[in-house]
Amino acid sequence: MRALLASLAISAGLYFAIVALAYSFQRDLLYFPSQIVLSEKQLEEADFEAVKIASKGAAELLSLWRPPADATKPVVIHFHGNAGSLAVRLPIYQAIAEDGAGVLAVGYPGYGGNPGVPSEEAFYAAAQAHYDWLLVQGYGADQIVIAAQSLGTGVAIWLASRNEASGLILEAAYTGMDEMAQRQFPILPAKLLIKDRYRSIERIDQIDMPLIWIHGTNDELIPFAMGQRLFDAAKEPKIAQPIKNGGHNDLWMRGIDAMVRDGAQRFVSGG
Repeated sequence: MRALLASLAISAGLYFAIVALAYSFQRDLLYFPSQIVLSEKQLEEADFEAVKIASKGAAELLSLWRPPADATKPVVIHFHGNAGSLAVRLPIYQAIAEDGAGVLAVGYPGYGGNPGVPSEEAFYAAAQAHYDWLLVQGYGADQIVIAAQSLGTGVAIWLASRNEASGLILEAAYTGMDEMAQRQFPILPAKLLIKDRYRSIERIDQIDMPLIWIHGTNDELIPFAMGQRLFDAAKEPKIAQPIKNGGHNDLWMRGIDAMVRDGAQRFVSGG
């Protein structure tokens, strides 16, 4: 009996040690930034420019910008996922801008050489600062389209719930990062411990703009059913674009660039 109790005590101690470590280093398990920065030559060849935008409580953030061809074209403010940086997604931003749309690719704190530390609060502050920057440049809410992928959808939904825009495009969206964490670490009380919750399911019904939801039916990271639950909770008008057999990281190789471009243009054209 003593041996059994001792074994249980050791097991419990190890478990709580794992929980403590997971809690302490959770942001290292959520954010995977790259510090790659595009050169001036690379930006010039892609017809983008680097802009610095001040975020509340932080130094200026380096983001990528291409203005729209004219006033009839949308301006897409885009929030990427939890890994990499703007540099590795340059082809995506070029694809969005192919028909003349403007693109503001938001640089996150702690990513791509930017100062600061990644967190939910810091990302929200950056989102609002970039949206406000577009307004200062003279672009109205009726020309702005909010778009995002993966983790960035939580940032986009927060922004859309607090500001006006012509439409919202979500790629591989989730209900909340607390639910995602519990799914990834089922033996831990992850849902209770997570700091950056991104509770999109509690905000999606507060959004009053058209929505396009794009999700791979075989998404191995964010289940299609989770995205469907978020979509079902959203207000009309809304359109679902399931990508048959699509995974989490291959949607842009399956032609969703045309969905994003066409959807953004329809939003600003009132179609």
